[in-house]
Amino acid sequence: MTTDELIDAVIQWGEAHNLHDPKAQLNKVIEEVGEIAHEVTRNNEHSEAFDDAIGDTLVTVIILANIGGADPRDCLQLAYNAIKGREGKTINGTFIKND
Repeated sequence: MTTDELIDAVIQWGEAHNLHDPKAQLNKVIEEVGEIAHEVTRNNEHSEAFDDAIGDTLVTVIILANIGGADPRDCLQLAYNAIKGREGKTINGTFIKND
């Protein structure tokens, strides 16, 4: 599947499973991000569990975007447009943008 087909399939799955409550879906996003944190804090970034947590987080965010009436592709494009020309420096692994 292409990325667009996957996104559409996730949206259809969410709709088919009556996922319409943004607060409930946000809780799922937070839960999945917690699973990423669990793997990162245990230095398991290169594990199947890490990959699974990233994938689950993407699924929950795509569904949340759809619930909110946003196309996740447009959201990603908007965010990329905001950062693509951003200048700054990385300090201790964190990018700090110039003011």
